[in-house]
Amino acid sequence: MKSILKYLLAASVFTGVAVSDSTSFTIHVVGDSTVQTYKDNVYPQTGWGQVIGYFFDGARVKVNNAALGGRSSRTFIEEGRLDGALQSAQKGDFLFVQFGHNDRDYSKAARYVDPKDFPGYIQKYVDAGKKKGVNVILISPMNLNGSRNVFSTGSNNYDARGMMQTVAKNNKIPFVDLNMKSYNTYNNTYKGMGDYVTRYLYKKLEKGEYPNYPDGVNDGTTHFQEMGSMGHAQMICEELEDNLKNNTNLSAEAKTALTTLVSSIKKRYTIKVKTNLSNYNGLITQTQYFPAGSPMTLRVTPNGQTFEKWVDDDCKELSNKMIYYGFKTKARDITYTAMFKGGAACTPIAHGSEESGTANSSSSGGPESSSSVAVTELAEGLCSLDAGTDAWPSVIDMSNPEMGDGWTESNHEGYTGGGFFNLDNSAYSKATYMVTSDQSAEHARMMIRYAFSGSSSRDMKITVDNGTYDVVFPSTGSWDKWDTVYVDNVWVDALDFKVILQSATADGGPNVDMIAFDMKDVYRTGCKAVREKNNQRTSLAAKKPALSPRKSGFTVNALGQKLQNVNNREDLKKLPKGNYFSF
Repeated sequence: MKSILKYLLAASVFTGVAVSDSTSFTIHVVGDSTVQTYKDNVYPQTGWGQVIGYFFDGARVKVNNAALGGRSSRTFIEEGRLDGALQSAQKGDFLFVQFGHNDRDYSKAARYVDPKDFPGYIQKYVDAGKKKGVNVILISPMNLNGSRNVFSTGSNNYDARGMMQTVAKNNKIPFVDLNMKSYNTYNNTYKGMGDYVTRYLYKKLEKGEYPNYPDGVNDGTTHFQEMGSMGHAQMICEELEDNLKNNTNLSAEAKTALTTLVSSIKKRYTIKVKTNLSNYNGLITQTQYFPAGSPMTLRVTPNGQTFEKWVDDDCKELSNKMIYYGFKTKARDITYTAMFKGGAACTPIAHGSEESGTANSSSSGGPESSSSVAVTELAEGLCSLDAGTDAWPSVIDMSNPEMGDGWTESNHEGYTGGGFFNLDNSAYSKATYMVTSDQSAEHARMMIRYAFSGSSSRDMKITVDNGTYDVVFPSTGSWDKWDTVYVDNVWVDALDFKVILQSATADGGPNVDMIAFDMKDVYRTGCKAVREKNNQRTSLAAKKPALSPRKSGFTVNALGQKLQNVNNREDLKKLPKGNYFSF
């Protein structure tokens, strides 16, 4: 009798937790660039940690998204970011953990994690959560774009999915299999839909589709548009619900906590998207299941048909744009129709009223800055080099670092901006700059313009965010003669980060004039105010760069590099497209 009474008492306690709608908590999210929060000026690029809050009751749940691009499970801890993410955590909160993308990148030693070490680092997140009384949810990394699942078992694969699943099983905590969920969705559910996954979910944008990318962008392998990340958030919620129903390995404590978490997931409505054509064979947004108040994008890519407008199920016109975004979903099932010329006339579709009393979405905080270095606000003259040539659109003046062992000088001719930075003659001298990128790239190229006199090369370690590159600077033969070196396969994420130039020889480093990237919208963080004030990048075509005095009778490009065999206007016409100045 006592055992029966004890069982009934335990059951009543569990039931009380299951139906409770008053428990409040914070979801702390850690991960990489597929998870992080992005600024408005890179929309539609989005991480799922940025939108997961739409799926939870905002009256009970807050989201602290501490994820940051370019981090692996190891470097996130080494940089103190796990401690930072949990600094404000309270007992009963949740920690969502997703890593694997940067861990598997063996080409970048700074972030690579040997597979034999990966489970140990994931365990550190579990241990850190337990120490704070936080409930840990392990989430396998979503699939890269393609038919091969690189995060599962197989030759030359990095089985982050299997390793995270094992850690979750050993600790009797929930495992969200976003990897297989996304793999099956992209390769089975959307099979036969052409470029739907690449164009509508991943970040491959054509010219003119979004204002932030007037020339388009081809990042269709790793990073995601808002609809791709909204889909991942939806998958995570489905997996959490499935864990509660079917995961028999959970400890009693983990199941109780998961019950509380799942009870805070908002009701999701069916958002159906169709056309008025019976034989449409282009791309169109697929049916979604989102809570009320979620961001939504309606999109069509016709295959010869003439698009006219989007309408809702009351035949109300919404937009005449093929890509309609920036609106929020309703608290009811709804159907949107793409109307094409020659198709059926719009007929209203019967539907229920919007449900009242739907919960607000959870608030979400973004990641902290990637550095504690104080940012130096730069004058407009030092922020005017952000439009170089077609090959090097982002040019950055390096004369004034945030911190540096050396001097800002202008006592040699040929520099392009406000002078140059003269690194101290020491193997320990370095200069640190805060740089911002509004775009992301996996294989960017960086150019460094420098000068020094001497017979020996000067070696340096160049750090871009958390990637470090060994670079050899051959002598230019004179302090007034400038040359360039290049760093290939630089990983750049859309965030604020450090660029560090550190000497590796007792002679110190060269005089550094400027750096440039072969991608747009990379600039000194201290130029943000100037950029916002001007509301557009200053073009070198409208203003000559602040070049130091030169001898007459020669031509330079926008980077200040002297061109050979340019003697008259006809020679100038033969040059590649770009900005040139004659002296």
